[in-house]
Amino acid sequence: MNGLDERINESLDILIENETFLGQELKYLLKSFKEEKASVGFSFGKLCYWHYEAFSDSINDDIYKVAAAVELLILSFDIIDDLQDKDSDNSWSRTPELSLNVALAMLIMASKTIDESSFEHKRAAITLLEEYALKSISGQQLDLLNNCRDEDSYVQMITLKSGSLTAMSCLIGEMLAKGEVTKEVEAYGKYIGIIQQIKNDIQSLKAWGPKNDLLNKRFSLPIIYLLSQQNDISKSVANYYNDDIVTVLDNNETENELTNGGAIRYAVTVKNVYKFKALNYLENVAISELGKEYLQKLIR
Repeated sequence: MNGLDERINESLDILIENETFLGQELKYLLKSFKEEKASVGFSFGKLCYWHYEAFSDSINDDIYKVAAAVELLILSFDIIDDLQDKDSDNSWSRTPELSLNVALAMLIMASKTIDESSFEHKRAAITLLEEYALKSISGQQLDLLNNCRDEDSYVQMITLKSGSLTAMSCLIGEMLAKGEVTKEVEAYGKYIGIIQQIKNDIQSLKAWGPKNDLLNKRFSLPIIYLLSQQNDISKSVANYYNDDIVTVLDNNETENELTNGGAIRYAVTVKNVYKFKALNYLENVAISELGKEYLQKLIR
């Protein structure tokens, strides 16, 4: 972990340990789930921190607690998402009933932590957290319904589900620093979520396993493109999605069609549209070189 990840991780440990209303079993599970998250880094908390730093004259150490609070909310959503999709090998999927209580505790702790901070604009930050969290839940509901079967509706869904959470993380940092937010930060914050989701969708199709969207009959941009083609593979996939019990997918042919038939290239092209939009907005925001480098990495 780098220095910022370590500070956020330390703040999470303190928040968990000092939460007097949680029993030891809940604390134990919360800590273990947090450790799994720590292994991949705290990208949402870092978005919060970098935007606070960009617009603040000095650093209030409570920002590390708020960044940790943002990570608690994100982890709670990850847990709930995995429990709903039933396709995760994370430890929380082994005890779904107990893990749901941990996720609920995280949601409450996220808001409570910001409320107990010393920031002047903490109430406005909590309002942002609530607003964008509800938008993300609306997107998750659309995702579970699995009805977004064209580019426009699919992008609208991932904008709500994923874009809301990345935008929220950026905006909370900005709000705490200066008491207001800007459309530029909201825009590229939202686009970061869209870009990351499309990258995840592409990655999902590279492994023919339990998390593969096609095998799970989920819709994503590459699959939407594939289904729009009039060829034998697309017809076979359409029949598979329509529960034709005699349809057996040829893994090699289907994978080859996704890779070489334009589906992946199409998804990458859509991703790049949002990449250039995000970079354009980012150019108009005065953020430190380290912060900008981190954002550019997420955008690309």
